[in-house]
Amino acid sequence: MSKGFSINDILGNTKANAPAGQKMQVVMLPAADIEPNPENSIYEIGDVSMLKADIAERGLRSPLEVLPAKGGRYMLIAGHRRWTACRALTAEGVAGFEVLPCVIRQSQGEDDDLIALITSNATARELTDGERLRQYRALKQALERKKAAGALDGRIRDEMSRITGDGAGTLGRFNAILNNCTAEVVEMLEKGEITMTRAYECSKLYKVQQAEYAKNKYASMPPITDMARRAAIKYLVECGLADQLKKLDYVRKSEWNYADHGLDVRKLEPVTLDLTESETDALLRIEPADSRVVRVQMRDPADTDEVLAESLLYPRDFFDAAKRLYINKDDLAAYKAEVKGRRDQERARQEEAGKWQALARQELEAFDSWPLVTRLKDLGLTIRERKMADGGRLIIAVDDLARFSGHVDSFQYRECFAVRLGPNGERAGRDGDVNALDWYKRWYSTGAGIENYIAEDIERSEKK
Repeated sequence: MSKGFSINDILGNTKANAPAGQKMQVVMLPAADIEPNPENSIYEIGDVSMLKADIAERGLRSPLEVLPAKGGRYMLIAGHRRWTACRALTAEGVAGFEVLPCVIRQSQGEDDDLIALITSNATARELTDGERLRQYRALKQALERKKAAGALDGRIRDEMSRITGDGAGTLGRFNAILNNCTAEVVEMLEKGEITMTRAYECSKLYKVQQAEYAKNKYASMPPITDMARRAAIKYLVECGLADQLKKLDYVRKSEWNYADHGLDVRKLEPVTLDLTESETDALLRIEPADSRVVRVQMRDPADTDEVLAESLLYPRDFFDAAKRLYINKDDLAAYKAEVKGRRDQERARQEEAGKWQALARQELEAFDSWPLVTRLKDLGLTIRERKMADGGRLIIAVDDLARFSGHVDSFQYRECFAVRLGPNGERAGRDGDVNALDWYKRWYSTGAGIENYIAEDIERSEKK
């Protein structure tokens, strides 16, 4: 049960809490006549259960500080957690906290009253990062107003450090977070979803990357829109790189090699295109990234240092547009004629090759009537030969059991083995070369290739 308040308790605290050289006047005020300060929303009341238990056992050992308010009421300037704990005790039926010891301060103006509230909270307990950020913002704004009114000497940052105990580095990080972070990231910090360190890292990124980085500690840059991409390519082809692109070959080269050794992006002059009147609604920054790559950024018209999206363009990306503008029509006509000539030659070659293939097929279809070399009946092998154009012989051995049962247009056997002999009767290579390596002179499985060998020999014979 609370021991309540005694005059000695109150007076015992008077000297310790009074400003230097000034006696503190403590009065007892009804707790119901005291209201919280709206500016105290900077801080979180949080869990007061431990504080409530301590007050219930030992009493309220420090008076609250209040300002006179309308209607005979009072507004807290220091002691919100203690007042909340006392009101909770009263609501639970614990007697002795209906009236509370208070020091009545006189308002020194809104900014000074706010600074007094912050001063009482800044070092009273360990604050969360969110509370410290809100405290920094409110205190800085109040001190800036006082500085502008000529009521503050010295630097604002020094005064903030004196009041909060934060060093210049910490204050600088708070300033970077508030000035550079998006509202979403600031809200995440205030809710305790991210640390001050993570928020400070976000402050160094473009705003479009911050939310993703805050959540994942990784952030990609969105690509530019299709409209912005088309606008960038149009500028590069018609203006920025036009002098270089006009000289390139779009007839015999493809998108992958047309710019080889003929295009140096580093010669591109950086430029900013205003697309704010278009659907893109952005500034388009185009600049060289290296000798082969163009960097294209969409920037915020309201803050030209803020990048909204970024993509890299390579020579292959503007090949089609450049080709439409700069292709040499005379070269194109000559190239088409050249291609047609090659196509006609190939068609004639294929037709001629088809003629030799047909003759070879006829010979193979009549394989059973070729001159017989030997027949090994016990092994089921038949060996026949064909005279070759060089005077040598092509010897083919077949398995009698591998003959197709029905008619086959061309060779009648599923498998065959062959060896080539030169005009002198010695082993030769498959093409008749008597100087071929030994492994090239061995019996070999020909399969469908035998038709090609014979077709080539018929062609040689005809042309000889």
